[in-house]
Amino acid sequence: MELSQEDLLNLVKTNIDDATSYINEYVNPERKVALDYYLRKPMGNEVDGKSKIVDSSVSDAVHGALPQLMKVFTSSNVVSFLPTKQGTGDVAEQINHYINHIFQKDNNGSEIMYQWFWDALVQKNGIVKAVWHDDTTEQIDTYKELTEDEVVQLLIPDNVEVISKEEVQLEQEQVPMPPEPVMTEDGVTEMIAPTDADGEPMMVNQDPIIAYNLKIKTTETNSRVKITNVEPEAFIIDENATSIDNATFTAQKQLLTRADLVELGYDKNIVDDLTTADDTSSSFSEYKYNQTDNNTADKTQELLAYYECYIQIGNANGTSSMHRICYASNTILADEETDYVPFYSICPYPVPHKFFGESIADKTIDIQQIKTVVQRQMLDNLYLTNNSRVGAVEGQVNLDDLLNSTAGGIIRMKNPNAIVPMQVQSSANQSFPMLEYLDNQQAKRTGVSDMNQGLDANVLSNVSATAVATMTAQSQGKLELIARIFADSGVSNLFQGIFHLICKYQDVERTLLVNNKELVLNPREWDNQYNVNINVGIGNGSRDEKIGMLQMLLAKQEQIIQQYGLSNPLVSIKQYRETLAKFINSSGYKDDIQFINEITDEQSQQMAQQAAEASGQPAPEVQAAQAIAEAEMQKAQMKAQTDAQKNELEMQKALMKVQMEQQELELQAKEQQLKAAKDMLDIQTERAKLEADIKIRELTLLQKEEEAEAKHGDSEDKTLIQALDKINNLTKE
Repeated sequence: MELSQEDLLNLVKTNIDDATSYINEYVNPERKVALDYYLRKPMGNEVDGKSKIVDSSVSDAVHGALPQLMKVFTSSNVVSFLPTKQGTGDVAEQINHYINHIFQKDNNGSEIMYQWFWDALVQKNGIVKAVWHDDTTEQIDTYKELTEDEVVQLLIPDNVEVISKEEVQLEQEQVPMPPEPVMTEDGVTEMIAPTDADGEPMMVNQDPIIAYNLKIKTTETNSRVKITNVEPEAFIIDENATSIDNATFTAQKQLLTRADLVELGYDKNIVDDLTTADDTSSSFSEYKYNQTDNNTADKTQELLAYYECYIQIGNANGTSSMHRICYASNTILADEETDYVPFYSICPYPVPHKFFGESIADKTIDIQQIKTVVQRQMLDNLYLTNNSRVGAVEGQVNLDDLLNSTAGGIIRMKNPNAIVPMQVQSSANQSFPMLEYLDNQQAKRTGVSDMNQGLDANVLSNVSATAVATMTAQSQGKLELIARIFADSGVSNLFQGIFHLICKYQDVERTLLVNNKELVLNPREWDNQYNVNINVGIGNGSRDEKIGMLQMLLAKQEQIIQQYGLSNPLVSIKQYRETLAKFINSSGYKDDIQFINEITDEQSQQMAQQAAEASGQPAPEVQAAQAIAEAEMQKAQMKAQTDAQKNELEMQKALMKVQMEQQELELQAKEQQLKAAKDMLDIQTERAKLEADIKIRELTLLQKEEEAEAKHGDSEDKTLIQALDKINNLTKE
């Protein structure tokens, strides 16, 4: 069901309060400590008269990692888009040029990336925001004494508005009077211009000209992708979120003036009615240069806390949708459904199942604490060593002279042994190994060390080459991991978001100059289904390996071209050119067009054809036809072999079926024979039984014939006849 305005307001305020409370309690205190250590703020335990130095381990680690990371993402194009379908390589190349242009040129990508990475290395998470933005600029021009036609031409564009218009009359110069017909002495009529007494042409005034003085306002709107850095303390996210993608609530807090809100498009009357809230302070206000008080007579410059929120809200059908809600001073200023959350986060050391991870500062704060203590003790010890204390016999030394440390000064003593120097043992022998140990610990934790910062090789003079290579690889591996995390998380998502924005909102063509050629781009023709591949290669070692591989590839391509010509099916001249371009870019040169020209597919085919004709080989299209014919022949041969094998299998299957049927028939015949034998045996058994019964009855009749002849003669005879009939019937069967 749809929420009421009051329920929506309460939902937004609840989410803001819950998320802000969690961040202020658990995250911001650690951020503030990290920032204090980065800025080398006093630790609070300083003692007058002793060293107050603060170590710079946190700052050193951050600025040791930053150049390496910046080199990864800014030495060449940040991203490359890979096509998802065959035949769309040209479109993917256009997308690569355009997206990188948007980031690097339209938005000063290097500066954005530097702040983004710095926030992540110091403040746990770096946040950037990418939105489709309409830049509106207004220009007021004044024109004088324009004709009516000039005014019409000036006002043709729709973005021109007349501020003021004044009609003026322009006096014209006098012109000679037109000729008049005059009769000459010869009686001929001629057209003669009138003249005065001095013979000069008579002049006449012209009618004044109507002109206009104009003041116009020209409004230019430039729609583009706008990328901005979001202060970490200004970003709000629900405490259960592990990423921006699965967050149910995210928001950005901004301190804007009433004039800023009006420029954003909000109604002036609504903005004027907004009350000044008490949440216009920052968690790090002491580090802000802008003041957040509202003690100003100009109401338009009063600061208000403005929240741009993205929140999941349930629907009546049981689902939920993302809403963009803008909120200030207990007032909902905007509410719209959206499919896009514009925030992107990176973290150098993510903590599983948490949004906020660890920064380099978090990993080096304790090291800076210890090094600060050790360095202070070393300096205090050095001060005492260079200006050691002395013991003086009371009453035997002039204390004023003793306390005066002027070079060459005289100390008055009554006893030559009245002053005894106090020996101070140096702690350098114990302190320097400790500092070196702490530096090694920092390098192990962060990957930032002297070896990967381009220091003098003499630093490693006592270490074997193998050990140096191993240590360098280990430290580089940690920085490579941070770069990979940045690439696979925030950077990749950011560029996918930029691509989504231009495909959704850009409805006009744009022309770019790429390698001294105009490239016309129309995002409406692009399929919004391209993968983002982040190019990451860090350090000299990886770069050298990449250059070595490219050199090997170039050599192999050259060998193929030399052996088989430009029309070979493996390597085209365009592919060879692309390998050269990658080699140049990997060497540190961004613009390969300075060294090698672009080559089109048509030029590549033409060169291959010319090379084939010069060598007497068939043209590339002929070779392609031959290759297709050979492929078809091979396909037919394989099909024939497959069909033969299939037929053989079918014959074997039929033969096995016949054999099985024959075996089944034989089995049925044997079963019938066994049944007939069994039936015959049963008949014989029955017959033998009957015959035995007859024998018995015959014997019985013979024995009793005389006694029972008269009495049972008829009955016995009848039984005997029946028995004989049964035997005869069995015999017939």
